[in-house]
Amino acid sequence: MKIGILGGSFDPIHSGHIALAQQAMIQLSLDEVWFLPSSKTPLKDRDLTEDIHRKNMILISIKKYPNFKLNTLEMDRKGMSYTIDTVRHLRKQYPEDDFYWMIGNDQLKQFHLWKDAQEICELVSMVCFNRDYKIHKTEFNVQCLQMKDVLVSSSEIRKGNKLNYLEEGVLDYIYQHRLYVENFVQSRVKPKRFAHSVSVARLCEELALCHHLDVQKAYYIGLFHDIAKSMTKSEMEPWMDILCPENKFYAPAVWHGFVGSEIVDRIFEIHDEQIKNAIYHHVLGTSNDPYAMMIFCADKLDPLRNYDTSYGIELCKQDLKKGFEYELMENKKYLEEN
Repeated sequence: MKIGILGGSFDPIHSGHIALAQQAMIQLSLDEVWFLPSSKTPLKDRDLTEDIHRKNMILISIKKYPNFKLNTLEMDRKGMSYTIDTVRHLRKQYPEDDFYWMIGNDQLKQFHLWKDAQEICELVSMVCFNRDYKIHKTEFNVQCLQMKDVLVSSSEIRKGNKLNYLEEGVLDYIYQHRLYVENFVQSRVKPKRFAHSVSVARLCEELALCHHLDVQKAYYIGLFHDIAKSMTKSEMEPWMDILCPENKFYAPAVWHGFVGSEIVDRIFEIHDEQIKNAIYHHVLGTSNDPYAMMIFCADKLDPLRNYDTSYGIELCKQDLKKGFEYELMENKKYLEEN
């Protein structure tokens, strides 16, 4: 068989990887493409997401492509993953098959840094897909093919950008297992606000457990409740004009709740009405939905606040409605004094 090998960290896999595999099938007349996730890559200086999650996201992404397969050779080997070791193993295990090792422009630029690069070229056919239509010169025997650039990267997705470039089902998996999600928030708010968001998310989980609410839902409400907090008035105003112009009489400091509820839906694709409602009302405390009461209280009772919040936390754990009413009263006092 003619088999294409697409290696990488796939942290996470996205539609750019799928597009490259599809182009390889067509342009090289391949029988199959094998996705080969690495365990630890020499030229990456960060820890990868757990193997099981990266493997499962690949399986979700390729399930509708019968000629795409997952090969866990490098994951199973553990330790540092060198392409030459993998190539030697494949040649030994499948001596009758022809292998095409596929890379992108970014990898071609640093191919000379790969261990035993020349031997790799002798054992398999190296193919570079020039996605930006710039041919990078190389001393090695690498076939260069063209494909339309898919403007996405795994690093962008890990920051919560271009989530629509994930294959169907992958984003659900990410949220189910809380992969990258704190990075989504961290990349959009200041450090102190991020610490507050994570702390509030943890408190929401505690309150949800006390009152038999959905802990996962509570966590995401807490994590994303201030997602629009770092936006300026001019950045929020177009959202306000479309979503709720009737609320523009409130001070701009209040707007981040209204805008954040829609950002969670449209940008982060969390389509849950209770989550949206809770974030929408979390500043003013104008909803009696249990999740909305919970985030209103957790926001005010964050243990990172510079005052003692222990009484309010315990009251909310015992009786959420009483705790909510107490925090409403305390917040009203604070606003009147200030």
